[in-house]
Amino acid sequence: MSIRIQELKDKLLPMSQSIQNELDSSADESKNVVSKGLLLFRQNLVSHVKVREEEVTAEVQDVTPVSVELNFSFPLLSKCSCPQTTWCRHQMATFFVLYNKVGRVSVWIQDWRSQSTKTGDQSSALENLLKKHGHNGGLRKASDLLNERKTRGNSPEDWWLFFESLLKQEDLELLERQPYLMDVHVQNITKRFMKEAPFEREWKPLYQLFATLFLSIHIDLYLQQRKVDLNREQYSMYDFLLGEMEEAVEKLSIHAMPFSFDPYIAFLKKKTVEMSDSQEQSTLMKAEVYRFLWYYLFKQKSWRKDEVARLEESSEQDSAFYQVALLHQYLLLEDLDKASHVVDNLGTELVTYSEFWLRKFFVGKRYEVGFFLVKNILSRMPDYIGQLDYYEATRFVRWFVRVLPMDWLMEKDRGLVNELLLSMLPYSFFTYNEYLINVKAYREWVELQKYMSYSIQEMDGMGLRDVYKEAPELALPIYYTGVLNAIEQKNRDSYKLAVRYMKKIRTIYKKTKQTDKWDVYLDYILTRYKRLRAFQEECRKGKLIDA
Repeated sequence: MSIRIQELKDKLLPMSQSIQNELDSSADESKNVVSKGLLLFRQNLVSHVKVREEEVTAEVQDVTPVSVELNFSFPLLSKCSCPQTTWCRHQMATFFVLYNKVGRVSVWIQDWRSQSTKTGDQSSALENLLKKHGHNGGLRKASDLLNERKTRGNSPEDWWLFFESLLKQEDLELLERQPYLMDVHVQNITKRFMKEAPFEREWKPLYQLFATLFLSIHIDLYLQQRKVDLNREQYSMYDFLLGEMEEAVEKLSIHAMPFSFDPYIAFLKKKTVEMSDSQEQSTLMKAEVYRFLWYYLFKQKSWRKDEVARLEESSEQDSAFYQVALLHQYLLLEDLDKASHVVDNLGTELVTYSEFWLRKFFVGKRYEVGFFLVKNILSRMPDYIGQLDYYEATRFVRWFVRVLPMDWLMEKDRGLVNELLLSMLPYSFFTYNEYLINVKAYREWVELQKYMSYSIQEMDGMGLRDVYKEAPELALPIYYTGVLNAIEQKNRDSYKLAVRYMKKIRTIYKKTKQTDKWDVYLDYILTRYKRLRAFQEECRKGKLIDA
C-alpha cells in the first residue's frame, strides 16, 4: 500500500526521536552504527524499499545481503537478518532512505550529535565522513540548513520554489570552469534533484518532468547571462535533459492522468506562456522545450487553438521565438496556409530550428507537414550551410539526409530531392552520387565527378562501372581526363595506366560504332606526346599501335 509524504512524515517523527534517544551520540558504538549506516545510504546500497501502514521492508547490500523490517510504532522492535541484536547499521541506512524523503539527513545527524557535550576528537570521524560524501564545508547548523532549503510541498508552485532552493546549493560555475565536463555536471545535478522525488509511483514521472524542465530553463538562462557559447559536444547536456523529459512523458502517457495532476499541467502551460513573453534572448533550448511540451503533453486541439489566438495577439511578434512558437502551433494543427506566412518571416532560422520538426513529423509519419518544411528549407539551405564550419556542416547534412524518408520523397517529388542534395554539396556528395546512379541520371553523375575531381580509381567504386556499362559514351570525358593526367605524371606506371584508359576509350568507340573517332583520338595523343619514348613504347606493348 502506498503512503503519502505527509503521512510518512507523521510516522517518521516519533520514530526519529526514538532512535536518537536509543543511540548515545557520545558512545563509540553508536557513532559507528550511524557512520556505517550513513555510508550504506550514501552508496545507494538500500533497495526494494516498500512502505506499508505499520512497517517498512528493504534489502541492504552489505558484505552479505540482509533483509530489514522497520516498525513505525515500535522502532526498537525492528528486525534485521544480520547477527546484531541491537539497532544496526542496516536499519540505520534504511531509516536514512526514508528520512531523506521528508528532510535532510545531515540535519538529523546534527540534531543527534547535539545531544553530546563532548567535542574535538569524538566528533571528527563522522564529520570527515560527511565531508567525504559531499558536505565540503563541514557540518552546518540545522537552522542554517532549514533556512536555505524549502520543503517540496504539494502544489506546482511549491515544487518550483523547492527546485529553486535546491539549485542554490549547486555550484553552477562548474559549468564554466570545467566546460568539458558540462554534461556530467548536469547529469549529477539531475540525479540530486531526483533523489527528492515523491514516494508514490504515479507522481514520480510528473516530478521528473518538472525537475528536468526547471533545470533546462534555468541552466540555459544561467549560461545565457554569463554569455557562454556552447559547442556541439557541450550541447549534449540539453539532449540529456530533453531525453529525461521525454522518458517522463512516456511514463505519464501509459495511464490516464488523475485529476490531481490538472493544476500541474496548467502550471506547465503557464511556463510556456512565460517563455514566449520573456524579454530574455531567444535560444534553441527555449524553443526545444516549448515545442516538446506542446507536441507531447498539450495535445488537445482546443488548447492549441487558444495558444494560437494568444500568440496572434502577442506584442512580441518580432522575436524569433514568437515566430517559431506560432509556426509550431500551425504545424501541429496542420494549417499549412497560415504556416506559409510565418515561414516567409524566417530566414535561415527555419533550418536552425528544423531538426525537432523534421524528426517528429517524419518519424510520426505526418509526411505532408514534413514535405512542407523540406520545400521551404530548400531555398535557405545554401546560406545556412555557408554559416557553418566544415565539421558542423558535415554533421548537419549527414543528420538531415538520414532523417528524410527518401523513398517517400522520391515518389512525391524526385526533382525536389535532386535540388535538395545539389544545394548541400559538397557535404552531400556521397548521398547525391548514390542517388544519381540509382535513378540512372548518368549525365548528371559525370558532371558531379568533374565538380569533385576524384580519380578514376575512386570513381570505379562510386558508379563509373555502371556508367561504362549503361551509357558508355558519357564516360568518355572521364577517361579523356584520366589519360592526360596519367601521361603528365611521366613515369612507367602512369604510362601503363594511361594505356589502360585508352583501351577503355577504344572499346567505347567500338560499342558505339564510331571507330573513325578512335583513329582521330589515337593520332592526336600519339602526336602530342611523340617525344615521350617510354609512353610510345607502352602503347606498342598494349597493342594500341603496331610494333
